[in-house]
Amino acid sequence: MRKYSILIFFLISFFNGIAQQIYTCKQGEISFFSEAPLENIEAHSKSINSFLNIATKEIAFIVPIRGFKFAKALMQEHFNEKYMESDKYPNATYQGKINGDADLTKNGTYEVTSKGKIMIHGVENEIMQSGTMTVKNNEIALSCNFMVAIKNYNITIPKLLFQNIADTINIKMNVGYVPLQKK
Repeated sequence: MRKYSILIFFLISFFNGIAQQIYTCKQGEISFFSEAPLENIEAHSKSINSFLNIATKEIAFIVPIRGFKFAKALMQEHFNEKYMESDKYPNATYQGKINGDADLTKNGTYEVTSKGKIMIHGVENEIMQSGTMTVKNNEIALSCNFMVAIKNYNITIPKLLFQNIADTINIKMNVGYVPLQKK
């Protein structure tokens, strides 16, 4: 049901006549980094779906878990099958609202915070994160960096591998938005 939340958000906004204020992800990248005593783990994904309503400042993301690519195939296999259970929990999602008085209709760089609900591995938590939004010529760039504690999302690391994977994972995200075009 959660995976349809962004679609519902989009359709409601579209049919309420504010489609010109809806921005969609043109390009994006999300990565994570786990620094641990025995091994650092890093993965990147360009599979991001996101919508931003500049009138209401609502923002939503869907990130397919299988979209993350690793340097080593075995790491990717373990990530999907043993830790994230990608078949059972195929997406990570976020739905939130940008706080503050940033005017996303005017060129400029804005330090923003967003409060909302993130769902990873079937577990939903409320979070507040900060980021930077840059508006230039009707395009918006979002950059943020935040930490996720794996225990908060019922991700179990076998005791044998506890020195291979950090307790908190550093997430970096860069997304470029353009106005949604009516067809």
